[in-house]
Amino acid sequence: MTARLAGRIALVLGSVLVVLLALELTLRAWPTLLGYAFANGALSRYTSRAGGIYYTDRGLRMSFMIPNHSATMFANGYVWRHRTDALGFRNDTLHVPADVMLLGDSVVYGHGVDFEHTIGYALEQRSGLRVVNLGRQGDCAFQEAYLLTAYLPVFTPRFVVHVFSPNDIDDLHRLLSNAAMRAFIAQPVDRITFPPRTDPAKLLAERERRLRERSLITRLDEDTYVMKALRWIPYGYRQWRAGRAAAGPDAYSAGLSVDPTSLGWRYTEHALLYMKSVADGAGARLLTTTIVQGRQRDILRGIASRAGIGFIDTTPLFTDPSFLPNDGHLSPHGARVMADLIAAELERRRRGARAIGIAEPGRFVYW
Repeated sequence: MTARLAGRIALVLGSVLVVLLALELTLRAWPTLLGYAFANGALSRYTSRAGGIYYTDRGLRMSFMIPNHSATMFANGYVWRHRTDALGFRNDTLHVPADVMLLGDSVVYGHGVDFEHTIGYALEQRSGLRVVNLGRQGDCAFQEAYLLTAYLPVFTPRFVVHVFSPNDIDDLHRLLSNAAMRAFIAQPVDRITFPPRTDPAKLLAERERRLRERSLITRLDEDTYVMKALRWIPYGYRQWRAGRAAAGPDAYSAGLSVDPTSLGWRYTEHALLYMKSVADGAGARLLTTTIVQGRQRDILRGIASRAGIGFIDTTPLFTDPSFLPNDGHLSPHGARVMADLIAAELERRRRGARAIGIAEPGRFVYW
């Protein structure tokens, strides 16, 4: 009896393993079988796990892209080549110094498109200026204020262009507690500081060691498509619930993103004030712009007006198909339009500087 039961259990377990193996092979061969939402999760490299393009600095509570790293990326049916420079940003040529520094999230990074179709590349081609792209997926005012602080002395740009995205306010609420946001807002801009950054070489070595020393269970959990599918089911359900909630009049995140009195917007305004102070101190000009229309654009324009930050109007972006279908990020055409608008504003300011005789000996001869 015992032997017969053990045989049946072994048969069931063997059958389950065969089914799981068949499912694993099927999902690897056709990752979009369960839809793009699953494929995005299964194939995403926006992670610090195995195969990801990030490593994490826990002291700063931020992730950074691995320097000198290449990967094939996938999202919503779009495939592109990711390649970083020696500092871990998406630049083909690392200009030190640079004339223009771009700050933003995946829109500036160039999600969904190859490097030649990013804002930074198009702006450099359009303007002839040396452009450095510091955009990264998921960034918002929290990371952007730090990146400006850390890299303004490295690149010494004449202009810093900040690009606001529609999910920036929600990202702040995802990353920071209400108490942390209030504490930041309460700090005078001249007293804002950031924790010291851990040596990237040390963090990268720790990341490699952690990946090498993963247990079999951890490897199966992180690397197999079956486990990714199982994790995706509750995630997909939460996204569906969030989508339904967002359609209602009391949508939590949607309300925050268009409420100028929300903590997220107050944090963003204070961060922009801080960023302007840092830029002014380095002799750079901070400009801001956005890829959205409506209430969020109006709020950002109001912040820029109060702070004395130049605002670039991107209305022409919405007259043509400037966004990737089924995705929402900038298409190659949209990146060119955005670059043209930024370049035109920089040219206008260059002509104005020439007209009043502003010069910076030893720096940019064309100013």
